Amino acid sequence: MPVPKPRLLIVDDDPHITATLSSIFSGLGHQVHIAEDGFSALKSVRAEVPDILLSDLNMPNMSGFELLSVVRRRFPGVFVIAVSAAFTGDAVPRGLAADAFHAKGTGLTQLFELVKAATYPHHARSDAGAAVTVWVTHAGERSAGTPLSITCPECLRGFAISWHPMDFLVETTVCPQCDAAVRYGLVPAMDPVHPAVPRAKPVVSAAVHLPAASLAEAGGP
Repeated sequence: MPVPKPRLLIVDDDPHITATLSSIFSGLGHQVHIAEDGFSALKSVRAEVPDILLSDLNMPNMSGFELLSVVRRRFPGVFVIAVSAAFTGDAVPRGLAADAFHAKGTGLTQLFELVKAATYPHHARSDAGAAVTVWVTHAGERSAGTPLSITCPECLRGFAISWHPMDFLVETTVCPQCDAAVRYGLVPAMDPVHPAVPRAKPVVSAAVHLPAASLAEAGGP
């Protein structure tokens, strides 16, 4: 009897991308659900926990940065693949609660391999043993001294800090309530043309194009 393939949750605010990837992975035998942002993704996860979460980072309402952080804390068994046009290479960006990373616009062969790797019985987490970063969204202008509210993941109590420019957004502070070390980051609006550079307006995700050979390489018909 064939072993069921992992269940996927695909999260992206571009409906063309979610429709394309859903069609591809469904055709390969996966059970697939889709969501348009972090909030709808969490609703889907509460209804049925997926084996693999495939998520964009730059989305409205709740970004992928925040979604992945919540999933890692609440559903640590889910294998997380972050997807973005804002970073290059295949290394997981610093502070991101993901097991793997796929750069948009680089073809789907690597993505197929990452999904296959997630099915291995003893896959290794990229940040095993590391503290999960608490991602903070701040609307409006960002300047030194801007107050940010953070919820401590240990005692679940909130406290405020003054934001200052950081080297790729991830810093560590101490919770004044319980003295726990808290890693935090400010969610960026990412420019896919110039990685890690903030931009004022949301980025429209590029459409996914499937090379003719990719489906065959992934084990499709």
